[in-house]
Parts: sequence; C-alpha cells; structure tokens
Amino acid sequence: MKDVKCVSIVRSGYDHVYTNLRRAIHLGGGLNVKDHESVVIKINLCDFRTPETGAITHPIFLEAVLRYLRENYQGLKIYVVESDATVARPDLFIRWFGFLPILQKWGAVWRNLSKEKTVTKDINGLYFQKLEVPQIFEDSYCITLPKMKTSSVTKISCALKNQFGCIPTRRKIVFHPKIDDVIVDANLAMRPNFCIVDGIIGMGGSQGPAFGVPLPAHVIVAGGDPVAVDTVCARIMGFNPFFIGHIQKAAKSNVGSTRYKVLGNQIKEVKANFRWSILEAFVIKVGEYLQSRVK
Repeated sequence: MKDVKCVSIVRSGYDHVYTNLRRAIHLGGGLNVKDHESVVIKINLCDFRTPETGAITHPIFLEAVLRYLRENYQGLKIYVVESDATVARPDLFIRWFGFLPILQKWGAVWRNLSKEKTVTKDINGLYFQKLEVPQIFEDSYCITLPKMKTSSVTKISCALKNQFGCIPTRRKIVFHPKIDDVIVDANLAMRPNFCIVDGIIGMGGSQGPAFGVPLPAHVIVAGGDPVAVDTVCARIMGFNPFFIGHIQKAAKSNVGSTRYKVLGNQIKEVKANFRWSILEAFVIKVGEYLQSRVK
C-alpha cells in the first residue's frame, strides 16, 4: 500500500560498520542524492559524554556515512551539523571526541546551527506558526544520524527527536513542557530526507538521553520516513509506539507514516530491553505532573 514505508534493520558492530551501513541504506530505499549537491548530516552531541556511553554520535559511525557519500557521489558539499543546547557545546565536543580529523579526512565542513543565518519558515505547526530555521537546510539534502536512546521526557529519542536539535535556540529546555508538539514542528520545518539510526551502542533506562545505561543492541535502522523509522525503533526498544506522543502527533501532522515494511533482520530478532522499571516510570510520571503544575 502507498503509505507503507520501507525500514531496514541490519545487525552490526563498529568493526564491520561500513559494510552493514551500506546494506542498511540500500534496503531502506537508498539515498536520493545527486552529484555536486549540498548534504547536511545532523549528528547528536547532546552532552559532555563519550561515544562509548551511547549518548552521542560515534565518530566511527559518522566516518562510515562520510565514506559512503564520497565513494558513491561526486563533488558533494558535505556539512556536519549540531546546535548549542542548554548543556551542550558542540564546538568543543567535536574537538574533544575526535570528530575533527574525520571531517578533514573526508572533506566535510563543521557548522554550528546556533551560529548560522536563519530564515523564517511558515509551518502552521502544533506549537509554532513560524519557525526560525538555519538556512543551510533550505538548499540541502538532509541525513539525520540519531542514536537509539531512551528519554525521560519523550520515552525514546531517535530520528524525530534528533531534528528537535536543529532548532538553533540554545535553551531548548524551555520547550520541554510542549516537547511533543515542538518535535513535530521541527520535523515540519526540517524534515530529514533519510534517517540512519545508530543502535550499535544505544542507551537505555530512565536517565536517557544523556545519562542512561549503555546498551549494545548491535543494530542499524534506516529509512526515508522518520515516523516509520521511529515506529520500528520503538518496537525494537520494547515500547509501544501508539503511546509515544511525538510519533503519533507527527503521523497525524503528515510528517510520515506509522505503517512500515521491515527489510533485513526482523524486529523480533533484534529486540532489546531499553525500558525502565515500573517504579522508575512512576517517578517520571509524578515529575511530569508536578512540572505541569508549575506556573
């Protein structure tokens, strides 16, 4: 059926990541990139956490994506991007965690979205009617490169949530009371063309997306529809996507479809327990309620 989207699942470790990433991209529908085009890769640098924690993009994973682009397309202008956040200073993180030599090796340019020129985009969203968008997205093919993580605020943090990080405002914590709506709006304004989720080392537990438990799920998930990709990721992680607000709202806002066809490995073959205990879930719900009562 027309609204059923292909999503690939491929088992992988970091030792053979390039071969497996190439397969995941192919099974997920492939990239619609043209030679000499501008490509933006949105990584995840949410906090001062090393790659082995599962909190941030692993440099090895980014290098595999850059290699794939250079070996399959000619003359691309490649930009690797992230924005400042309440506790994130990506200009420092790319130096501390070994990203700069990789960018230089593959001819990619680092851009901090919080310092880029913006354009005002009419989106008629759930929270914003207009949104300031870094201009670099307007003329580029966007690949989002999220981690497979839990989140104490949104349950999971994958492709849709990664685009929330494209909003150039530094104190994005102010959006947390309406975060599901703002995630949808970010994707209405800056919807990725292709998603490649790194679940080789993900993050589970109640303290995600920065301070959870590293979880080696050994999986790559890829596809062109961020809603379908996140629906599959939720099921892999042990969550019911029907109860994840930003996935359902994104589907209703026509960001994408929750209907999917899995290619490669099947969900039951790679399913892992990312979830937290009943007690932790209760504490989180109480915290959310108390936060909603604060005027």
